[in-house]
Amino acid sequence: MADNDFHYELSDRELAGRIWVRLRPYRRRIGWALTLLVFAVPFVNFHPLVWGFVADALVDQTLTSGVLVMWLSIMLGSYLIGIAAGAVQNYLLEKTGQAFVRDIRAELFSKFQEQSLAYHRDCRTGELVTRITSDVDAMEQSVLQGLTALVEEFVTFIVVAGMVLWISPMVGAVSIIPLAFAFIFIRKYNRRVKSLYAGVRKKLGNIGSFVQDRLAGILVTQSFGRRDHETEKFRENADHFYDSSVKASRLRNTYFPIVSVFGFINNVIMLGLGAWLIMNDSSLFSLGALLAYRGFWWRLQSPIRTIAQTSDILQRARAAATRIMELLDKPVSIKNESDARSLGSVNGAIDFNEVSFSYLQGKPILKQVSFSIKAGEFVAVAGGSGSGKSTLLNLIPRFYDVDSGSITIDGTQIKMVTLDSLRKKIGYVGQDHYLFDGTIWENVIYGDPAAAEEEIFSAAKKANAHDFILSLQNGYETQVGQNGVKLSGGQRQRLSLARAFLATPRILLLDEPTASVEPESEFLIHEAVLKRSRESGGTTVLVTHRIDLLRQAPRILFFDQGRLAADGAHHDLVEGCSAYAEAYLRWEVEEANQISVLR
Repeated sequence: MADNDFHYELSDRELAGRIWVRLRPYRRRIGWALTLLVFAVPFVNFHPLVWGFVADALVDQTLTSGVLVMWLSIMLGSYLIGIAAGAVQNYLLEKTGQAFVRDIRAELFSKFQEQSLAYHRDCRTGELVTRITSDVDAMEQSVLQGLTALVEEFVTFIVVAGMVLWISPMVGAVSIIPLAFAFIFIRKYNRRVKSLYAGVRKKLGNIGSFVQDRLAGILVTQSFGRRDHETEKFRENADHFYDSSVKASRLRNTYFPIVSVFGFINNVIMLGLGAWLIMNDSSLFSLGALLAYRGFWWRLQSPIRTIAQTSDILQRARAAATRIMELLDKPVSIKNESDARSLGSVNGAIDFNEVSFSYLQGKPILKQVSFSIKAGEFVAVAGGSGSGKSTLLNLIPRFYDVDSGSITIDGTQIKMVTLDSLRKKIGYVGQDHYLFDGTIWENVIYGDPAAAEEEIFSAAKKANAHDFILSLQNGYETQVGQNGVKLSGGQRQRLSLARAFLATPRILLLDEPTASVEPESEFLIHEAVLKRSRESGGTTVLVTHRIDLLRQAPRILFFDQGRLAADGAHHDLVEGCSAYAEAYLRWEVEEANQISVLR
């Protein structure tokens, strides 16, 4: 996450409350599962008593074949009942766990979609992916698997301790005392390991973020021959994760053996005290009781060991759950106002009124910008790098909110309408012309999922994309790959344009639509944009420094250092604005150089 993220911490009670809110829809299923768990434990653990009863009957020479068959039937029947109840309980909890994972991931993904561009600019995509995958898995393991194991072992301990005390209150009480010390060590371990596992989860997120970033830039890595360097950087991240994991492992393997020792002392006391009582012909203990105690010992020891291990899992998952809740609790900066209304049909008039904006406080990008664009007008936006051109486009659909001033569409402030209704009236084509992994058809229809086939073909034709699509072996069913890697830059841009045209927006925003495309595609894209303007297809705002588009644009807004320096047609700006004339001359030289290189 970004370095300037707000400090986030939840107490155990607060975290449990957040988790329970999301489990509440399944409370009936959880209730039945826990009921079955409590029901199953005594049946599964009844058989050592049978061993004791049979052994005492053998010693007393009172055991008959009928009594033996009775006890064996009781032992087998009780175990089968417990196993059946446990199987149903496990199924109910696993089903709940999968539903919980599904719901959390859907909630996280929805939150990611809702967050602003500023949020995604500051966050690392790889870490977000780690949180929605690895962290959610770890959280599910604790919430249901870990907690269920904890409850099961706790109930087992209570039931078995009760049986042990019932057989012999004195031996039972003395043998249970060492287990109290084991619980003390488990609690101490939990307090020490909590911060360690928070660091482990964070470093795992760093690895995910690094891998996602470097795989996305694999072309740059290979072109500069930096494979060994990047491998070493990855190893550094992996080493940090390794060091944190080893620290947690060292702590775990220091405390867990101590816990096991206390559990084994329980065994020593059972055998020693029980045998001593039998040797002294005490009526307080019998050989059958000793045999039953041997069967119960591992059921007393097992909960202690399992509780220690489960506590470790819970601490790992607590760190993961905290990271998840941090994302879910992160405020959404761009959202609907409480009294926002839906934006109806629009003509496409845009007004900027004293608009100022900055990404970083104290470093304004736009400074008191004011202008009006009439409905159906074609306006080009030009300026040097960092002058605020792309930012201006991003403010119209409220990808960012202005610091001061206001923006209106047909006289209505954009902050007073719902985001969905606003953005459905706007088509946006950026410089990166992102395509989703899938077919051409799926990417184009993204602009209007309800569009008919003819409408899709029409949008593709308007974007001058239909012919090249048909020239492909699979036509509209061609797989484009992640971000359209199987297509050229110009083809990707024309598909982006077709996607925007399919949405039939009244306002079309184009941010350098011909940046980094081949000359043939550039001409076709220019023609598509200009044709839409000639046919009065709506308002078009185009950021560009291509001289052909600037010459043909009826109106140009020229920005210089965040201010609107000039407003007019190309020939007027050349004559009346020296900054534009100098910039235009520079763009003309750059474009000529690019053409000569291509030739």
